[in-house]
Amino acid sequence: MAAVRPTPRQRLPSAGRPNTPRRQWLGRGLMLLAVAGVFMLLTAATAQAAPLPPARHVIQPGDTLAAIAQQYGSTVEAIVAANGLAADDALAVGQTLIAPAAAQPLLPIETRPRDTLASLAQRYGVSPADLQAINQLAPGQRLAPGQDLLLPVRPGQPSPALPPGPILAISASPAVVRQGQTVAVRIELDASQPASVTLALPPQQIPLRPTGAAALTGLVAVHAFTEPGYVWLDLAWQAAGEAISQTLRWPIQVVDAGYPTFDIVLPDDKGELLAPEIVQAELERMMALWNAPPTPVRWRRFFQRPLAEAFVTSAPFGQRRSYNSGPVNSFHAGQDFPAPQGTPIYAPAPGSVALAEPLQVRGNAVLIDHGGGVFSGYWHLTDIAVSAGQQVQPGDLLGHVGTTGLSTGNHLHWELRVNGFAVDPMQWLTTRFP
Repeated sequence: MAAVRPTPRQRLPSAGRPNTPRRQWLGRGLMLLAVAGVFMLLTAATAQAAPLPPARHVIQPGDTLAAIAQQYGSTVEAIVAANGLAADDALAVGQTLIAPAAAQPLLPIETRPRDTLASLAQRYGVSPADLQAINQLAPGQRLAPGQDLLLPVRPGQPSPALPPGPILAISASPAVVRQGQTVAVRIELDASQPASVTLALPPQQIPLRPTGAAALTGLVAVHAFTEPGYVWLDLAWQAAGEAISQTLRWPIQVVDAGYPTFDIVLPDDKGELLAPEIVQAELERMMALWNAPPTPVRWRRFFQRPLAEAFVTSAPFGQRRSYNSGPVNSFHAGQDFPAPQGTPIYAPAPGSVALAEPLQVRGNAVLIDHGGGVFSGYWHLTDIAVSAGQQVQPGDLLGHVGTTGLSTGNHLHWELRVNGFAVDPMQWLTTRFP
């Protein structure tokens, strides 16, 4: 489009104007237009980046927090916090729940007299625009005392599910756990408020160890028979110099792992190994080892397979089991790898040999303490290549495949225990636990 020359009436008066060449004035005008355009783009980008209001769900018959969380991309923790629920609150049909996105946890607050968006934003260190967008408030809308609002939680702020105190945040990885898996729980602390902290998933006591300047980490074993839904961790802390401890419950979502059921027929010459007194006596001895005070963590990377890749599993962890058509009241506590007798078995991670000897049910057995309450076991070996107290590294020879003890053929039974509870060892091949 051709430029239009200004008429004399449109020209600026020369009085008080420096004698600047016309091209410089045009250049400055174009610069101002460009700056204005950039400002408008930034303003539009800011508006687009404003958080969306959270989803709201009306409870239907049969609804659970876990199902609602999955439906809206939220978490049980985020829903519990945003709605101010207690662990034992029952869901009522017709009740409306806020379901914030998992990446955008929200905290319910109640306004005070004379509160404004600006004062709330300053008090909680958040953006007024975010408060307005999340709560769907009109521009300039006044707040009434006692009005319920949702507050966005920023990184570094305490978790919305936690009361004031030394615990700033709790996180679980993986966020959704299959039956029989291991989950790492991280507890972030306020370094200015020294406190002793304990964690449990009764009857399991979870050892906590420092990770970083102000954080604790513990590994939780989710039992293979845990009902799908969510389980509650018991967290307790006691501030330095105080006699009373505080407690709260923190949810972990558990989903069905789809384990199959299998009936094992034992040869006549091995049926007597199922005698309750034999099984119980050996189990008690193993439990004493698994539940010994935890030693320092030795692993730093993923665990390795104890057998070569060519040997695939024949019986997975978690498989529901009966023996000789008896009741299905047990599960397979390890991973079975069929292999020819004499196939070498290797250590998957650094550790100390806690046991290396023949047992009645487990046959020739090796148990490695990897630290932090984590043990790996190797049952039914034809021979043992290590001794108790020996330190091993990944790839060290432990023994060879056999069929000793309660076994129906040559195979390796590889078992992993966390805090005394059997967990899926295959998860440790692809997940690096702290």
